[in-house]
Amino acid sequence: MEEVTTSTLPQWTYTHFRDRRAQTLLARLRIGHTYLITQRYLLTRDPQPYCDDCLVPLTVRHFLVECPSLIELRHRYLYRSHGRDSGIHYISKVLGAECLAQGHDILRFLEEAGLLPKL
Repeated sequence: MEEVTTSTLPQWTYTHFRDRRAQTLLARLRIGHTYLITQRYLLTRDPQPYCDDCLVPLTVRHFLVECPSLIELRHRYLYRSHGRDSGIHYISKVLGAECLAQGHDILRFLEEAGLLPKL
C-alpha cells in the first residue's frame, strides 16, 4: 500500500481553480483533514465514521482510492491517476499535478459520489 506523506506530494498551486472553496477543499484533501467526514468526530467526541459499504474507518484515502463502491466513478473522473498497466489509483496522483489535467475532475467525482456537501 502506498504511504502518503506531505513530502511525497509535490507542492503546487491551486490557481487553476478560481473558486476559493475548491482551493481550500483540495488543500484539505491533500493533508487528509476534512471536517465533516474525517475530522468532525474528533471535535464532537462522536464515534469515528465508517464507510457504509466496506465497514472500515472513513478516511480521505479510502474514499479517493480504496472504496470498491466508487470504482466506476474513479474510472470516469480520475482516469489519469491510476498506474500504467493497472486499474489501481494512487492518492499522490489523484491529488497531485494530474489533478489539474484535462479529463481529471476530482470535484465532479466528489459531487457525484455524494461526498462534496459533506466535506
